[in-house]
Amino acid sequence: MADSKFDIRDKKNIYLIAVIVACLSACYWFYDSVWSEFQQEKQKLVNDQKIAQAELDKINSQRPRIPMLEKELINAEADFERLKEMFPEDENVPGRLEDLYAVVRASGVNIQTFKPNGSQPKEHFVENNYSFNVNAGYHMLGKLFEEIASFHYPTTIDNLKLSRYGAITQEVKKADEHGWEPVTMSVSFDLTTFTSRKQ
Repeated sequence: MADSKFDIRDKKNIYLIAVIVACLSACYWFYDSVWSEFQQEKQKLVNDQKIAQAELDKINSQRPRIPMLEKELINAEADFERLKEMFPEDENVPGRLEDLYAVVRASGVNIQTFKPNGSQPKEHFVENNYSFNVNAGYHMLGKLFEEIASFHYPTTIDNLKLSRYGAITQEVKKADEHGWEPVTMSVSFDLTTFTSRKQ
C-alpha cells in the first residue's frame, strides 16, 4: 500500500504548493486591483443613476406646469414691453407733443406757452420737465387733467397756479351770446414724465 503522507520535500508537492500560492496570489490581486475597483465603479454608477433618477422625477413632476409657465412667460414679456413703453430709455419729445396736442384739443383749453425744461437724473430714472401756461374754463381744466392722467405712461403735475383770466368780462359775454363755456382762469403748471436711466 502506498504511503499517503504528504511529503513537503517532494518536488511534485513543492510545485503543487507553488501553483496553489500563485493561484491564490493571482486571485487576491484580481480581487484587490480589479474586482474591488469594479465594485466601487459599479456603486458609483448606481449612486449616479439614483441621483439622475431623482432629478428626472423632479423634472417629470413639473411637466404638467409647462403650459402654465409658458403662459406666465408670455404675460411677463407683455408686461415687460408695457413697462418699456411706460419708461423708455429716451424721452420721445415729439410723441409727448402729439399726446399733449390731442388732450388740448379734447379739453378745449388754449395753450399760451409750452416749454421743455430739461431733464433731471435720479438714481434709477430720469425726470423730464415741461412747463405750461394755459387759459381755460373750470370744466376745460378738469378735462385736461383727466386726459393727462389717462396717458399710458406716468406723469406728475406740480406747481399748479390759478389766477383770474384778464378778459373774463368780455369772455363771459361772448360765451353767453354763442353758448360755449367761457375762459375764466389763467393756469400755469409743470408737467413731469419719466424715462428709465441707462445703466
